[in-house]
Amino acid sequence: MKDTGMRKFFEPESIMVIGASETLGKAGNMIIYNILSNGYEGRIFPVNHTADQIMGVKCYPSVEDVPTVPDLTLVAVPSAASLDAISQCAAKGAKALVMVNAGFAEVSESGARLQDALLRAARDAKIRIMGPNTSGITSTPWKFMASIYPLGHVKRGRLSCIAQTGNFATITMKWILTGENFGVCRVAGLGNRIDVDESELIDYFGDDKETGAILLYLEEIKNGRKFIEAARRVSKIKPVVAMKSGRTSAGSRAAISHTASLAANDRIVDSAFRQAGVVRIDGYKNMVNIGKVLSMQPVPRGNRVAIMSPSGAMGVAAADACERSGLKVAQLSDRTYELLNKVFPSFLKAGNPIDMWGAPNFEVYETCLRRVLEDDGVDIVISILHLIKGTARGKGMLKVEDLGAIPELLKEFPDKMLIAEIAGEKDFYEEAKKYLEERSVPVFLPVEPGIEAAAYAYRCRQYMSRPD
Repeated sequence: MKDTGMRKFFEPESIMVIGASETLGKAGNMIIYNILSNGYEGRIFPVNHTADQIMGVKCYPSVEDVPTVPDLTLVAVPSAASLDAISQCAAKGAKALVMVNAGFAEVSESGARLQDALLRAARDAKIRIMGPNTSGITSTPWKFMASIYPLGHVKRGRLSCIAQTGNFATITMKWILTGENFGVCRVAGLGNRIDVDESELIDYFGDDKETGAILLYLEEIKNGRKFIEAARRVSKIKPVVAMKSGRTSAGSRAAISHTASLAANDRIVDSAFRQAGVVRIDGYKNMVNIGKVLSMQPVPRGNRVAIMSPSGAMGVAAADACERSGLKVAQLSDRTYELLNKVFPSFLKAGNPIDMWGAPNFEVYETCLRRVLEDDGVDIVISILHLIKGTARGKGMLKVEDLGAIPELLKEFPDKMLIAEIAGEKDFYEEAKKYLEERSVPVFLPVEPGIEAAAYAYRCRQYMSRPD
């Protein structure tokens, strides 16, 4: 991978924390906690002029006292002390800084002047900066996470995220880990983005073998030409999806106070994304949904969908949702219909949507799912399940563990996407959702959310397949 200075941010051999703190809740304390919680294997140098140690890690009274030049430095001091921190890092020879402190251009004109001075000082010292006003950085392949929010251990995944908001690296990350059950690869909080920007990170993640897909949250595109060049190259290699907020006048005003961003005309943004091969996402929940699907499932080869539903009404609703989203209800092969009809009762004929009313036993469902996955005319399976305690499986009752047949079967069809949509008892739903998603089968409530996420993934395939 070409090294543009980003490697030290995501694969640091040593980390210095300026503003490390013994006080629970302070940013300098949370950073140390998160680094230790993720099993980081490099050297850690907390800088605190009064403490001997923090969480068992030896402290150093000043940057000058740190025994080596750190690969990465986390700066967690008040904004007024930022220029002094830059000066100390320059004297030490540190070249990569993540600045989690706020109080710059996002709050006032004086803050903007301080931010400009910060950038000039960093450039004079050839220091790269992520931030300021960022909530941290994550690199799970490196067992490294430094956030100002108490996230603890972060699950490893294939999705790398670039976010011009602290929320994604904090609250949303906790939601993803605990509620949506998928992990991440790298996460960069850009904050005010005075130096390292989204285009440079897209380039880096594009060449990163650990990253399978890239998700962005942006309030402004910093350099349109640079962004299009980077994203156009990378979006032919792997999915690049983005939520660009500030569509409305109210959203644009909020973006200015949040990260000092000036939102561009929305039609210009749409045009830039199309040129770049970036799939634009509408809505925060959709952003999480497509992130989950891209982290768990392959990008579909096409848009042909088989719908399996125990409810005729849900099957019809799913078919409508597919057509609205740009997916097509597949024409199954004669051979598939023949095999399905062998396990269906005589009063019911297989179609698509496939009415699973005739297959109340879960073992019959498994057989039908195999036949559908074997069909070369199917790219995506939307599997609607009604899970109620008392559902039959053989001579016993269906248990959550029996759903393991789904991920096991998918191993035989690595290029097919499957979205599970579950309705039924809430407790059973939550248990099944966790069980399946821990085995890389994304679960949604019926019917639109999962289908819309699959449609976003198909649009990624269209960009990946476009001619040069």
